[in-house]
Amino acid sequence: MIETSRARQALRPRPSAGSFGMLWLVLLTALGFAAGSTSDVAAQAGEEPVPIRSRITIGNDLGLTVFNDGFVGNNLSSRDPSLEYPLGSNIEHLVRAGLWVSGINVFGDTLTSTSAVAGRAGSRGFGSEFTPTSGIEELSILPNSRFFSPEARSEQDFRFSFADTVAFARDSEDHRPLDLEVDVETLLFSFEPFDAIVLMNVTVTNLHPTNPLFDVYVGYYTEFATGYKEPDNPDWDRGWFDQKDIGYFDSLHVSHEHHFLLDNGDAPTWAGLALLGTRPLPLEEMTVSFNWWNWDDETNRTGDAPIFDADRFEVLGNGEIRDTEGSEAPNNDPVGTLSVGPFPILEAGASVTTSWAWLGGQEDRVEGRDAEEDLIFNAGWAQTAFDLDLNIPLPPPSPSLLVQPDRDRLILRWDDLPERFIDPRSGAEDFQGYRIYVSQERLETGFRNILEADVVDSVFYNTGLEDLLDPVTIDGVDYKYRYDINGLRDGFKYWTAVTAFDTGDPEIASLESGISQNRTFAIPGSRSADATGEDVVVFPNPYNGDAEWDGSLGRDRYLWFGNLPARCAIRIYTLAGDLVDTIEFDQDTYAPLDVRGIYDPTDSRNPESDLPQLAGGMAAWDIVSRRDQGIASGLYIYSVEDHDSGDRQLGKFIILK
Repeated sequence: MIETSRARQALRPRPSAGSFGMLWLVLLTALGFAAGSTSDVAAQAGEEPVPIRSRITIGNDLGLTVFNDGFVGNNLSSRDPSLEYPLGSNIEHLVRAGLWVSGINVFGDTLTSTSAVAGRAGSRGFGSEFTPTSGIEELSILPNSRFFSPEARSEQDFRFSFADTVAFARDSEDHRPLDLEVDVETLLFSFEPFDAIVLMNVTVTNLHPTNPLFDVYVGYYTEFATGYKEPDNPDWDRGWFDQKDIGYFDSLHVSHEHHFLLDNGDAPTWAGLALLGTRPLPLEEMTVSFNWWNWDDETNRTGDAPIFDADRFEVLGNGEIRDTEGSEAPNNDPVGTLSVGPFPILEAGASVTTSWAWLGGQEDRVEGRDAEEDLIFNAGWAQTAFDLDLNIPLPPPSPSLLVQPDRDRLILRWDDLPERFIDPRSGAEDFQGYRIYVSQERLETGFRNILEADVVDSVFYNTGLEDLLDPVTIDGVDYKYRYDINGLRDGFKYWTAVTAFDTGDPEIASLESGISQNRTFAIPGSRSADATGEDVVVFPNPYNGDAEWDGSLGRDRYLWFGNLPARCAIRIYTLAGDLVDTIEFDQDTYAPLDVRGIYDPTDSRNPESDLPQLAGGMAAWDIVSRRDQGIASGLYIYSVEDHDSGDRQLGKFIILK
């Protein structure tokens, strides 16, 4: 078992929970407190249960799945991001995590409520002892977000709540609720230096109408493990547990993990959880504990895992900072807790708040800084955000961006929203200019800056914005600027973004909005044949088993039909005249959502902005028959029937595998 004797000596002297219970029971009964369970009072009797729901942070570069019953991560049950960093890299660092709250009730009972404990990976039966009391609400401070709200505190807020009010039987020990409600708020920003941080505020409220709780501890159970969700490997979730390497930065209160044998080396990213602070009591007056033990299937009741409520209370409050030397895999399979307390008394109806930060760190994200140093850097900025109560400097928001694909180019149009932004710290309009980025991959590390333009003053390059002016109103939106990205290749995937940056000041360097705010996926190509008057084409032709733009999986392959009429039917036949497939095309509504190489609807990381923008005269075919079978090599005939004119064009193409 984990030793706790030294930790008990470090805490202020106190009698055992049992003797406390007798004293409290006498005192509180005399004072008229209720002498019975309040679970039935606190439960939402007669109401429909709130379903368990999850959301994923996609507003910056750290992907985290959160559930409205307190569970964090995905337990390797899906490819949903579970502390995935960078988002889109398929490298993630968390199997499961969840809130633990311990306290002593007025009867002297030591109770613990958990939203995650050790269990078998791969299942969605997470087993939280909390039940949701709300869905997950999203808000945003970004003016051009559909989630914009004046009540928002970050670029992507999630808010939800869950409660512990229901008693039930379980294998290790019957659950007795603490009668708590927990409100969770996650916050994030897409710009440096906050783009690898998800802040999490956890407010615990005593729901009992009269009875207090004593010596309340709050912590997070975490099972960190780094692995690569290889896209073409059906067994992507195997082998993670013999590669763990956990650690703890005591000065920053950061629990972290980083090991993964990617190409026989460490993973290029680290991840961790930081404890930032507590309210109403400051962290300096509290005891922080960091404990780890080897994973143990709790139904077996073996090993040193804290199984029972009283054991978990001891772990959360023992004051230990357990050395992680010797915890490395494959000889160990560490899991653990980072916790804080005690809140000496939590009165009926009163609340306490703990603040946390989920962190990423990446090698060479900044030249000369390794992943560990980057994690420490990000932890410091998370602490700064907490210390300032989020009163941090903000860059102007990115503009509203419209991308119009055309042949061999993308036309970018954007509004002047950032120029009206008032910095909340300085109260000044400190907009300075725009930067344009393009990439052939979604990862932000692939974006390159191709243009910077700023206002004429005494700061930066003074290029002026006049050359970008091209005012136009499209679908009721006034776009002020235009820039054409030329020299691109038709049919290839591109991501582009326009950011805004400010002037900075002597204390704070210039800040730039995040690429993710208006990152847009677009594919150059031909406009409708109604506009070009050209004949339908197929490319590449011949198709030699794969195209340069294809992904690694067979279902990621596709070819294009170009110069299509505005409304038409594409029919593909064998030489024998057998119908292989039909594509209905309408330039106003078409999107290749069924072509996985372009858009994978099962990928939960795809925000709405990742729907591909097309030129209006192209349709993709995934080289799969209407019976969902791969097609053989050979010569194929296509017919394109114009729904408006009735005209028909015939052609042929070759598939070589």
